[in-house]
Amino acid sequence: MANISGFAKSAQRNSYEQKYNMSRSNLLLVVVFTVINLILLVTNSNSYFLFSAFIPYFITDLGMYLCGRYPEEVYVDGLEELVFLDNSVFVVLLVISIVLTLMYFLAWLFSSKNRVGWLIFALVFFGIDTVGMIVLTGLSFESAIDILFHAWVVYYLVVGIAAHSKLKNLPPEENTVISDGYPSENTELGEDTFGRSSDEITNSNIIRVADMNVKHRVLLEANILHFNICYRRVKHTNELIINGNVYDELEGVIETAHVLKAWIDGHYITAGYTGTHSVISVDGENTVKKIRWY
Repeated sequence: MANISGFAKSAQRNSYEQKYNMSRSNLLLVVVFTVINLILLVTNSNSYFLFSAFIPYFITDLGMYLCGRYPEEVYVDGLEELVFLDNSVFVVLLVISIVLTLMYFLAWLFSSKNRVGWLIFALVFFGIDTVGMIVLTGLSFESAIDILFHAWVVYYLVVGIAAHSKLKNLPPEENTVISDGYPSENTELGEDTFGRSSDEITNSNIIRVADMNVKHRVLLEANILHFNICYRRVKHTNELIINGNVYDELEGVIETAHVLKAWIDGHYITAGYTGTHSVISVDGENTVKKIRWY
């Protein structure tokens, strides 16, 4: 029963960590799409991406309009009677938009290693952005999709913060060098965090036979003992493949630090990403380690 409890606690810990990482991933998407939208706006493109912060976009849009940076047809009639502000006003407003966007980026950057305070800051900041959007644009069919995406981000920020709170209440794992729930570049990914002796170990379940014809990127590969170990990424999913079978996987648009695990024939095999390196380990020893540039 103790072994089952240990496994359940480990699975629970992994679940909370994934929710926290997913929350940060959504925050990073907000930063990326906000930057893209600001670039498209400044270059007078008609394109606009969802998942963007509203207030930085609104401030830049206001500067574009007041300083006469839009095409003439935007101003309709009476263009000759309009008095536009100096271009320096636009520069100031654009800088304010960039600073606001940078705050989201810093919240994403510093919320790693379970620094949840930055995630709380992002939630408050994005909550103000959402309220500002509703006040300035109102509730309409045109704004409904934007509001839904804002609600999506707010929801996942709340989920991430709640997951961190639950993670703190879990007892510390035994025999693990993974600090704060996240691997570091010095982490030995092969530690057994389940607390099972070699006599009690049973093989992990196979999720499915790996499709080797699907488009994928091999992150790391190793042949050790009688195992062919492949750590790869298929679309938005990282997979641990051993002897042609998928034993563990993790889905996410943005890759964050993680460990994929499997027990086979009494051996503990892991593959994962530390934030700087891809690593494959067998029985607690890092067998292959490679720096990740992208």
